Formats: sequence, C-alpha cells, structure tokens
Amino acid sequence: MSLLTTLQQARAAQTQYAQPLSRLRYLHVADQPMLILPLNRPGETARPLAVMAGSDPSSPQLFLAPPGDDDRFLAVLAEHLHAYIHSFQHATRIRPAKGEQPERREYLDAPQLVVTGTASVYYLKTLGRALRYRPIPEGTDPATSVSHLGRWLTFFTERAEYASSSLLLNLTSLLSTHWATGQSALEDAHLAPLMAWIFPPHGRTGHQAALTVENPLQHPPDGPTIDPSFETAQLTSLFADLKSARGSRREHHVTRLREALESYLTPTWNLAWEALSTLRGMPPIPSTTTRWDTDIRRFTAHSDHLDAGGPPQPKQDDAVTAAVRLAELEHAAASLEAARALEDTFVMAERRTTGEAFSGTVTHTEPDRKIKPQGPRQRAKRRPLLTVRTTDPVRLEPNRLLAGPHDPAVHMAVCDITYTSDATEIVLEVRTRVSSPHSVPAVGTTLLLTTAPDHFRRPQFPGRDQIPWTHTGPVLGAPKEEQA
Repeated sequence: MSLLTTLQQARAAQTQYAQPLSRLRYLHVADQPMLILPLNRPGETARPLAVMAGSDPSSPQLFLAPPGDDDRFLAVLAEHLHAYIHSFQHATRIRPAKGEQPERREYLDAPQLVVTGTASVYYLKTLGRALRYRPIPEGTDPATSVSHLGRWLTFFTERAEYASSSLLLNLTSLLSTHWATGQSALEDAHLAPLMAWIFPPHGRTGHQAALTVENPLQHPPDGPTIDPSFETAQLTSLFADLKSARGSRREHHVTRLREALESYLTPTWNLAWEALSTLRGMPPIPSTTTRWDTDIRRFTAHSDHLDAGGPPQPKQDDAVTAAVRLAELEHAAASLEAARALEDTFVMAERRTTGEAFSGTVTHTEPDRKIKPQGPRQRAKRRPLLTVRTTDPVRLEPNRLLAGPHDPAVHMAVCDITYTSDATEIVLEVRTRVSSPHSVPAVGTTLLLTTAPDHFRRPQFPGRDQIPWTHTGPVLGAPKEEQA
C-alpha cells in the first residue's frame, strides 16, 4: 500500500466520507455484461444452491438447484451462459499480418462476466474445475454442455488473475482502486458496506451508512456463502419440507425456496448494477481500448480451441507453464500500473511517493550525440543524452526504460544516477523516436517520468526437456523397476 493511499484512508476515517484515489477508469465496462451472483449450499464445497444471472438489470433470472435437482440446474445454467457467450461469436474482422504474426481472424467483441467480489471469483473457478472434466452425454451438443460451461468458467476466472484483463470484472476490487474508505480491507471486500461508504444516502456519512448495512436481515451479504441468520431463519425449515415432500407439495416448497432466495439476492443485484453504472460513467484512460483488444484476442483463441475439440485446461501446470504464467501475471500488473501512471495524474502522484516516478528539471542535453556502429555493416546511431535533476525520491536501476506523459512513445534509458546532498541527477539516453520534437526537451524543461509500459520483458525459460528432475515429478507410465 502506498503512502498516498494510506493518507486517503486516514482522511476517509477522519471525515467519514470515501476519498478518491483515481477519477479515470482503466478497465473496460461492456454495454451488456453478464452479472452473476452465485449462492452455495450451506456446508458443502462448490455446490450451488442458486445463481442469479442476466445482462438486463430489470429482468434477473434465478436458476435454482433444490435438493435432488442438480443436473437440470446445471443444464439450464449452461444453456443460459452459452447463449450469452455465443452471441459474440458471429461478427468477425480480419487483422492484417504484422511482423511475425500472420493475418488472422478475430471476433469484434467479447463477453464480459461480472461478480461482486474475490470470493465469487474463486467460487466460479472451483465450480469450473469441478465441471470441465464431466463427460459429454451422447447426443448432446458439446457447445452447450455442462463440461463446456466448466471450461468457460475456468477460462474467465484464469483471465481474472491478470490485472489488465476485463473479461471478468470484480466489482469490489475495482471500486477499491478508485476510492479509499475508512474501513478495513475485509469490509471493503463486501459490496454493500463499500457502496455505502462511496455513495451514502443524503444526511448520512459514509461511516454511518456502512453501519446501517451491517444488519444481514435487512441487507444480505453478497455471497457466495449464505449468511447464517438467513440459513437458520428460512433455509433449514425449507430444506426439511423439501426432503419429505412429493408432487404438488414439493412444487409448493420449491416456489417458497425460490421466493426466499430472490428476496435474498435482489438487493445485491440492484447494488451491483448501480456500481456498474458508476464505473461505466467514469472516463476511461486511452489504453483501456488496447487492453480490451487483447481480451478479444484471448476470447477468440479460446473459442477456436473449443471448436477444434481441444482438451480441457489441465488440473495442474507443469514447471515451465507455471513459471511462464507467473511471469505473465507480473508483467501484466507492472505494465498496467506504468500505463495508468502515464495517463492518470492520481497514479503518477502515487508512484512519485514510492520512487517509481519523479519530476525534475532538465539541466543538460546532448541532442546530436551518436554512438559508434556495433558492426562493419552498421551505421552510427543517434542517441541523444539529457540530464535531469530531481528532489523526488528515486528507486530506479540502470538500463530501466522511462517514459513521460509529454510523449509516452519516447523511451529513455537510465544511464547513470548520482546522489547529492540535496538532489539526484539522472543521465538518460533516448532510445526510441529520437527524431521526435519531444525526444530531447530543452534545458529548463520540467519532465515527469516513470517506467515505460514496454520496459517489462518476459524472461527466457528452459524447454520442457531441460527441466531438472527435481521439478518434473514421477514419470507417468514408466516401468516400476525404472521408477525404483
């Protein structure tokens, strides 16, 4: 947590009103996302009792799984989500070849799932893992099967781990990047108290509004775990009635269960759409479109994988795949923060407190500097130098590429850092767009610089045949004497 975020949280606690951390949105919010509110059965792991889902705020659909009716529930839920996903698999465009990438087809848009918090993301991930290995019944269309539902849920929840992805939005996590409250992170993970802090009713402070929604009977938690008071007051007796009922009596009790769960989920449903509307109304930073294009490419690739009959996602990654995935997650998070800093003054100010960005004055320039050719067939390259003096704290290492809001395409490499008693002098070498008028600012210009988003490169990993035996595990299918 940065110094600025801590300061805003302290101000929120003092004033009892949420404080802004950013007024610009960095993730894409679709026009018609699919909101999903899962509820799990008490005392069991990843066994849904109900799911409220839909892309129309005025017509939520409740999918109910009363005891003994799980298969029909999953089939109907799979049909509903597949209809939403397949609606994006018609309109396509052709991307021309670029560099080493050949010409390719991709969809114009992608579906977007929305949940209220991290617990729901983990729940859908667990549910997807439980469903994706189910056999597809004979005569069933694989594209609408429960198995494919599990594979789609796995795909969306895996993409949710990437900070730059918008395919699965986590509302409380996203809201917490835009507002600081005076309550704990655990309380911020629940939608009702978080929204109460951000948008308190007239005449109440955020703190007072959050205290009001702590009553679970009047403001049910957003799940997927059911509140114990609701379970004790209503579910226990309903389950007991369902267990012994048959025929019309069972239908009657199923209707009662449906009405109880609708009343439980509807407040969260309305609150989630209100949060989505707020986020949609915030102006996006320019690079949001680029990140959504990446999501569309991922969606197209996974659709093609399913259409080609590819296998489901493995239960566990091997050592190389896990290392590559970890590097990609770190790269996505670091690049996103750097891009946000270049386009959002709030984030840039926050990075200046941590030494990842600085503001300084240009004290010396060498605009015509050239470096010698590295080979007989190469020419001398123009590499201008400039020196920047700053009083900000600096935590940068040599060769790191920097960029600034004045022209994010101009990248400057850190060549040398000299610390003095009252300031820091940084020598920079311009590496890209050396002919740009913004590449070498004049002496006396104030520069604002931070890490360039393209600075982060994926490290090289060994091939799968080069993994040490300590990371490969037992050899599957090997003779027992060889294993011994």
